[in-house]
Amino acid sequence: METVLALLALTSALTTLATEAVKKVIPVKTEYSKNILAGIVAIIVGIFVSVGYCTLTKTPANQDTIVYAICLIALSWICAMTGYDKVVQTISQIKKE
Repeated sequence: METVLALLALTSALTTLATEAVKKVIPVKTEYSKNILAGIVAIIVGIFVSVGYCTLTKTPANQDTIVYAICLIALSWICAMTGYDKVVQTISQIKKE
């Protein structure tokens, strides 16, 4: 459990930083959903962190590690959105599309 929490803290921090970096690169006039952008970045960062952890610790990729990776991605996305209002806004945006 300690490892999962440490990986979540790392992934959340990296997701937030990477999302802000991508926002700086996107032109100001471009219209996009910031929450969906955070989700895409969370998926990418979560995959890299999960694969990196499994590689460094020589953990075999089985059903358990895949479930942990999916949970890590989902939780880091929620942490990157920072707050309940952002989560509700994202759900409504997904329903519209």
